[in-house]
Amino acid sequence: MEKCNPIMKSSILSLAILFILLLITACGGPGPRLTSEMKMFAATGSPYVDPDTMTRDEIIHLPTGVRLDQQELFFLLAQKRVVFVGEGHDNIYDHQVELEVIKHLFQLTSGHLAVGFEMLSQPNQEKVDLWLAGKLGDDDFIRLFADDWGVADFVYYREIFNYLKEHKIPLRALNVSRREKRKFMRGLMAEDKKPEAEKHKLTGESANPYQDEALRAMFKGHAQGHGDVAMFIAVQKLWEDTMVSNIKTYLESPAGSDKKMVVIAGGFHIARGYGLPRRLFQQVRFDYCTLLTQTPKALVENERQTMAVDFPEMPLYLCDYLWCVPYRNLKDRQARLGVGMREREHKLEIVMVEEGSAAAKSGLKTGDFIIACNGKKLKEPMDLSILLLEKVKGDKIKLRIERDSEIKVMEVLL
Repeated sequence: MEKCNPIMKSSILSLAILFILLLITACGGPGPRLTSEMKMFAATGSPYVDPDTMTRDEIIHLPTGVRLDQQELFFLLAQKRVVFVGEGHDNIYDHQVELEVIKHLFQLTSGHLAVGFEMLSQPNQEKVDLWLAGKLGDDDFIRLFADDWGVADFVYYREIFNYLKEHKIPLRALNVSRREKRKFMRGLMAEDKKPEAEKHKLTGESANPYQDEALRAMFKGHAQGHGDVAMFIAVQKLWEDTMVSNIKTYLESPAGSDKKMVVIAGGFHIARGYGLPRRLFQQVRFDYCTLLTQTPKALVENERQTMAVDFPEMPLYLCDYLWCVPYRNLKDRQARLGVGMREREHKLEIVMVEEGSAAAKSGLKTGDFIIACNGKKLKEPMDLSILLLEKVKGDKIKLRIERDSEIKVMEVLL
């Protein structure tokens, strides 16, 4: 019988972005958008645990096979300086686990807690702080998130962000910006023309042979031999080294010296311990632990997207703690209009209408200008995207449009 993978959900959008950039630069054209789920290592590394037999909300300490209840888990996590929580970005149940961990650790540490996010870039930290202090609007914060990660995924994190703001818990932006990644990749491409010894100064040592093996398998499965695997591994190293540096800098600062930190990142960065956990411990001896989720096939609630990557088995534990949860993405609930837009003459012009979309069914056409939605004037495409975050499939919106110099109001069923 085929076994369900223990962290199938832990492929990450971060790696998807890297692949897109890599394929664009190496192949001369855009690559496919990778999904947020990957087939990962079949074994947990534990002789005691068959992940297929786990039941909903069962929690296991992998090195010993001991089963824990939630309160026991939270107490153990609270003893660590850093708790790495690996997620599948598109599983709403993973985000519920993260919120429960944050809530209980905030109580158990008497408020001495900070939360670090892979999904936000460090250059935006000042604006993140302003949002936490109520000095930056929610829409502006969503724009920050959209720039770093993508607006559609904000719904998965909204409750977590709201809890952090309500309780004034420090929120740390850990990652590099997209601009910094592109600059780094351009530097690598330029270095390809130099001798190997000179190029080595830019890329540095390989992070870890186990992680490199996994990254090569990932690259092979999706780049089909095209592009530059060395560049892909180097960018991955940049990504993780930046996050580790920002974790270390904050926890050693006056503001963070009395804090424990929950680090939320894609499961690949945390699984097997060779990514963020190992890199951080190499630099500073913070006591840490790792938590991942597992979903047996019986607990998959809607269609999940898969990527066929043949990951090698490794002599490493998958994580310290494994929590069994269902899987559900929000794609069958999220509202989409189904148009492509551009700013023109201080209005939003529709330049593409998806066949069969809500826009197509309502009669919207290319060349129409969208002026307002539900009475709110729109200045840029992001304005509409933010409004749609509050809607679900089946909701209706009213669009004020201009067509052939005439103004009309259209009702759209999403």
